[in-house]
Amino acid sequence: MFTKPLTRQPVATLETSKDTDSITRLLVAAAINPRFCVALLTDPQHALQAGFGGEGFPLSQTILDSLVSIRASTLPEFAFKLNEVLSSNPRAT
Repeated sequence: MFTKPLTRQPVATLETSKDTDSITRLLVAAAINPRFCVALLTDPQHALQAGFGGEGFPLSQTILDSLVSIRASTLPEFAFKLNEVLSSNPRAT
C-alpha cells in the first residue's frame, strides 16, 4: 500500500516562438509559390527581406544567419538542411 501522497511533477512544454512561426510561414510560402521558392533557394537574403504576400518574416539574427547560409537546389533539401541547423542549435528557436 502506498503511504506517500501523490505529487504533481513539473512537465516541460515547448513554447512556440516567433522564429518557429516565421519559419513555418516561410516554408509554406515557398511550397505554394514557385517564384518565391526559387527566390528562397537562389537568394535567401533577398527573399527574406522581400517577404511574401505583403508580410515579412521576423526572425532572430541567429536564425536569419542560419537561413541565408543554407545552399539547396530543392525545397525538400532546404528543409532538410534547415532541420539539421536547428537540431544542432536547439536554443535557436
